[in-house]
Amino acid sequence: MNRPLLIQIVPPGQGGVRDYLECLKSQWACAGIESHVIELSRDLVNTKSLLDRVLSLVDAGTQPHSQATFSLLLHFSGYGYERRGLCFWLLREVEQAKARLGDRLRVVTMFHELFASGPLWGSAFWLSPLQARIARKLACMSDAIWTNTELHGRWLREQVGPSTPITVQPVFSNVGEPEHRAPTSGREPSLVVFGSVSTRRRALAALPRCAEALGRQGISEILEVGSGEATPWTAPGLKVRFLGRMEQPELRALLERSAYGLIEYPPNCLGKSTVFAAYAVHGCVSINVADAGHDSDGLQSGQHFVNLSRDALLPADPKALEAMATAACNWYAPHSLSRQATAFAASCGVHPTQRPDRE
Repeated sequence: MNRPLLIQIVPPGQGGVRDYLECLKSQWACAGIESHVIELSRDLVNTKSLLDRVLSLVDAGTQPHSQATFSLLLHFSGYGYERRGLCFWLLREVEQAKARLGDRLRVVTMFHELFASGPLWGSAFWLSPLQARIARKLACMSDAIWTNTELHGRWLREQVGPSTPITVQPVFSNVGEPEHRAPTSGREPSLVVFGSVSTRRRALAALPRCAEALGRQGISEILEVGSGEATPWTAPGLKVRFLGRMEQPELRALLERSAYGLIEYPPNCLGKSTVFAAYAVHGCVSINVADAGHDSDGLQSGQHFVNLSRDALLPADPKALEAMATAACNWYAPHSLSRQATAFAASCGVHPTQRPDRE
């Protein structure tokens, strides 16, 4: 059988999911794996269906359509495909493609998100059952499933049973991985916060109550990185320097010379945070200002990161800080970009023709 065409499906626009896709595509290219990207939205499929878009990728001069095989890696985040996450049209497109192509189509779904949740008075509460139905049906149509947290993995296993393989792998860094991690000693005692505007604002909003704890660690400056406007806030003893959007090489250099990274994320969902992944692989000690919660995905508060709501204080001993940075980096290593790209390709039935430049 011919090698299947490897195709990634993604909603239009920029963001973390698109960055994730581009990282995989670049890594596959380094390993000699050709891949394609199809953007899907309700408007786009009204113009040309998913099936027609897939078939249009076949080079008729190389093989007839009737002999071509396909592997779709579908990146799923409901709100990416539809404003309220109710993307029933996506289910119909996948169903039609499977009905037409049969065994020649393999569908692997990466669940970046499942469905929203929230209080009774919020729209997410009322939409959640419908969003869950979409995620359930898509999972049942998939030949293999990937997701980024144990929390998601448990729910998906309940939906599909033991017959469908499910891989749970925390996300890799979307901003690159350094060749070597600099030790915490000698780094600047600055605290970096980066990501989308909403990500930065959530983290910085919780910081004033932590100002005293940060001051005892010698942290007096917060470096805010990202597009959009600076976050307006004040806290005694702390100042924020807004650096704006940085290109990846600049951001990597900043992370490599900074001792700390700031995040506001539920501890049991840290595996799906690309910001936390970037801190971990670059050797920054992550300071999580989210409410304390259950540890998950092999991460433990006080060992791999500091949760100021739970741990109260940052480690004062330089050796303890270095141990924490090392533990986070070691946790990251088994699911680095190169390893996940190889595993994703294998899950899609595609294998590299050459070794990547670096592991």
